[in-house]
Amino acid sequence: MNTQVAASQIALDAARRRRGAMKDAISRTEAAASSPTADPGWRRTVLAELQNLQLALSAHVDEVEGDDGLLNQLCNDAPRLVNKIQNMRNEHPQLTRDLAQVIAETEGDTEPATVRTHVLEVLLALVHHRQQGSDLVYEGYSVDIGGG
Repeated sequence: MNTQVAASQIALDAARRRRGAMKDAISRTEAAASSPTADPGWRRTVLAELQNLQLALSAHVDEVEGDDGLLNQLCNDAPRLVNKIQNMRNEHPQLTRDLAQVIAETEGDTEPATVRTHVLEVLLALVHHRQQGSDLVYEGYSVDIGGG
């Protein structure tokens, strides 16, 4: 196995792990947000899951944007995708800001129904980002990194 192939495989393996962690965090956050808002612990539970999701998103960004991360590896292996790769990179700051905003709303006194709506909007954006990432990896490597 040459060095380039090994580096690509390492980046893909790391992305698979982070992908699973992100999906789990999204699922737990959705379950928390979808529970009854009248529950006295609703806000606390949603906040805890949002904070876990924030950690998962931060780990994802660090992993895929790192020097040996998947996005740099894709640029090296499939330079024809550089514009799509840059679009993926460009989404990270907005996703991070949107998630921070909904955390602030959850910590504050924003109405639970509004918090729920904003949580679900952020989750939809994250799911869409994950799907685009999966498509990008497939286009670059003809490899399905899995739904996890």
